[in-house]
Amino acid sequence: MKFFQVLYGWIDSLIKFGGVIAGIFIVLATGMTFYEIVSRSLFNAPTIWATELTIYAIMGSCFIGAAYAVRVDAHIKVDLLLHNVSASVRRWMLIASALIGLLFSLVFCYLSWEHVQQSMELGFTSASLLQIPMYIPEMLLPIGGVLLGLAFLLQLVDYIRGQEGGEA
Repeated sequence: MKFFQVLYGWIDSLIKFGGVIAGIFIVLATGMTFYEIVSRSLFNAPTIWATELTIYAIMGSCFIGAAYAVRVDAHIKVDLLLHNVSASVRRWMLIASALIGLLFSLVFCYLSWEHVQQSMELGFTSASLLQIPMYIPEMLLPIGGVLLGLAFLLQLVDYIRGQEGGEA
């Protein structure tokens, strides 16, 4: 049982770390956007990299940060039905919801990993002057999917134990 507690804690910490990384991506996106605005407006010297890298940073914050949002129960949800059923029905609905989320995450991981492999094999690069190999920013999808799956797994464990809400 101690092993599962340690594993639970490690996965929870990994998801928290993903939340920190998502926050860093947002700060980077903000900084790059600010730099581009100043560079373009004040010095009439637009960059060739800021827009593309900002898009990748926002993409990373969304996909990697989704797991943290699930973990702390901050994601968008419709809870009208949950508040109008008995506690036992609510618990089973939450378990079913976590199972569906876990299934979605597994399918998403599989399909996004296939997409990344195809980009690597075909040598896709960005259409910009940077020519970034597309598998690099696309790796954010399966990484985020794995974290999301782990978040739904911990959520499922919490619901089975009778706990609700995020633990992170």
